[in-house]
Amino acid sequence: MIQAVLLDLDATLLDYGTPAWRATVRAVCDTLVRSSAPDLDTDAVHDAYTRRYVDHMRAGGDGAQHPPGRIPDADSVWRECWRQALDECGHAELAGPATDEYKRQRRRRYVLFDDVTSTLSALRSASYRLGLVTNGPGDAQRDKITATGLDRFLDLTVISGEVAVSKPDRRIFEITLERMGLEPADVCHVGDSLVTDVGGALNAGLGASIWLNRPRAVRDPLLRPPSHEITSLHELPALMRLHAPR
Repeated sequence: MIQAVLLDLDATLLDYGTPAWRATVRAVCDTLVRSSAPDLDTDAVHDAYTRRYVDHMRAGGDGAQHPPGRIPDADSVWRECWRQALDECGHAELAGPATDEYKRQRRRRYVLFDDVTSTLSALRSASYRLGLVTNGPGDAQRDKITATGLDRFLDLTVISGEVAVSKPDRRIFEITLERMGLEPADVCHVGDSLVTDVGGALNAGLGASIWLNRPRAVRDPLLRPPSHEITSLHELPALMRLHAPR
């Protein structure tokens, strides 16, 4: 019997994709020109920062994964990328203000998908415990959670950057289960990634692995299939009723 629903964060609950991120970077560059450096080439800074950050993310691991062990907090990564980008453009002294503005601009653009709040409310009303299992730096992920108000729904949050292991490694789910006092069969996990979310849930032997396939993509036949596939979180409460005792 499923007693708890675990959910991924990015692209599952939080709608902050590449267009929003690029708009964030552009807004920072524009703000720097208006407030501190009218001679700054915004296109050059935008391209320099984008290139460095993308390179950092690619070096960190495949997709949403990262190598085992502690990872740097997001603030230090952002600050160093801005320092390098601005140094290339002759204004390394603006790295601090750029990082602070970057964090403000990110928060302005964090938004939940329109099926999130009602679904989480319905699950809580049905007495399911809710947990978040997400890959990424602790400071960045927790900021997303508080900025969007997700924390009011959650009983537990486990972030890979804080526990030094990431999805699809079964150990991040074992940590979550231990903290919740539940067995694998008591829990399902919902996420947008067949590799990290579905693969992780299968690795951990959870009661159900649920693929949230918003774009209705064709599943890679080389990847293990999920227990269930949904295209909207609105489908989740009814799906959970199928796992209720009869």
